[in-house]
Amino acid sequence: MTLVKRLIPFLLVFWTIFYFVRTNDAYDTRLLLANIDGVPWLYAAVGTIFGVLAAFAIQKEWDEWNALSDAVRGEVDGLEKLYLWTNNFPEKIRNAVHADIRHYLSIVIKEGWQYSEKGERSKELDEAIMHLNASIYGIFDSAPQLMPTAFTLLSIVFNHRSARLQHSSEHMPPLLRNTLRFAAFLLIGLSMFIAIRNIWLAFLFTASIGSLAYSIFLVLTDLDNPLRPGDWHITTKDYEALLAKIS
Repeated sequence: MTLVKRLIPFLLVFWTIFYFVRTNDAYDTRLLLANIDGVPWLYAAVGTIFGVLAAFAIQKEWDEWNALSDAVRGEVDGLEKLYLWTNNFPEKIRNAVHADIRHYLSIVIKEGWQYSEKGERSKELDEAIMHLNASIYGIFDSAPQLMPTAFTLLSIVFNHRSARLQHSSEHMPPLLRNTLRFAAFLLIGLSMFIAIRNIWLAFLFTASIGSLAYSIFLVLTDLDNPLRPGDWHITTKDYEALLAKIS
């Protein structure tokens, strides 16, 4: 439904421009029909180039989105395993570790992705994870035999957290994004010069081509910004679920 809502304004603007172009005296249907052997092939070349670029970009952005999603799930799973592992530790250590995990989760939920989206690090989150690290090292004094497993689980959290921060700040190169934007504009704009005499039939086909090109660009935009609200975006719901579970 989100995609449909975003397409409606596009179709309204497209119809306005399409009607103005087709009813303009400068629009010569006979000239276009006379060149029907060449124009469609040239238009197909533009569509092919756009399709190749879009397919390459979507695959790359889809891999980045999956990597970010896996990093988020891995970080949450690591925190849950660490919480469960320390559940039977001496009370002082257990309470310290559990409090640090809950504090870390609450900060992630409170801040959301406002820093990650900009490629920045949250000072408060860094301090929370450092405090958790110090609590884990505190195990060595009272139960050194439990230290290796606890440190391994903490390392898993660190690795997934680093992957989350990395994939959160990676975006499509501006040159590629602008090239795709230009190719989509060409595909939409040139579709109005497809030689079909009936204006409603012409609008049906040109609007379909334009909507498809615009939808592909919307997909790329959403995938390139996985932390912003859209048809695909990463939320803090996994962190919220874990915090509710362990509180």
